[in-house]
Amino acid sequence: MSDEDVTALAAASRIQHFGKGDQLVSVGEVPTAVTLLISGVARGYYIDAAGKDATDCIAWRPGEVLTPAAGLQTPSPVFLEAVSAIDVLMIDMKCIIDLLETSLGLNRLYNLLLLRSWDYHWAIKRVVSQCKAKDRYLWFLKEFPGVVDIVPGRHIATFLGMTPVTLSRLRSALRAEED
Repeated sequence: MSDEDVTALAAASRIQHFGKGDQLVSVGEVPTAVTLLISGVARGYYIDAAGKDATDCIAWRPGEVLTPAAGLQTPSPVFLEAVSAIDVLMIDMKCIIDLLETSLGLNRLYNLLLLRSWDYHWAIKRVVSQCKAKDRYLWFLKEFPGVVDIVPGRHIATFLGMTPVTLSRLRSALRAEED
C-alpha cells in the first residue's frame, strides 16, 4: 500500500473498547467499520431453530478481523459479542470501500484476509463434521490456547457441535486420564 493509503486509513481509524458481553454487531445490521481485534476474545453467534445461541466463530488473535461478512456492505448473518473485555481498531467502512476502488495493495490485503477467513471456517467445518467429540475438543485446546479459560463452556460446546453436557463429560474424562 502507498503512504497515502496508509495515511487515509489511519485518519479513518479509531481504537474502541468493549466490555464483556457487549454487542459489536447484530444480525441484519450493516457494519459501518472494518473491525480488527487488538486484545481480548470475541465470538460470532446466531440463534438456532430452537431459539438458542450457537457459536459460529471465536476470535482471539490480535489482528483478527471481526467484520461478519465477506461483502463489506452485506447485512451481518451473525451477532458479534465481546466474550471478554476487548480493544479493537475500527476503520470507517466508507474509507475502505473508496480505497478498494484505487488501491491494489489494499485489494491484495483484503483478498488475503478473505482467504484466511475462508480457510478458518472450513477448518472448523472439517473438524466438527469429521472428528469425534474428544478429538474436536483436543483440537480446540491446541488451536485456541488459553481460550478455554475465558470462553464459557456452553459457547465452546456449540462451537464444536456438541452439547454442554457432552463437553462437561469430556472434560471430566480427560481430567481422570491425567490422574
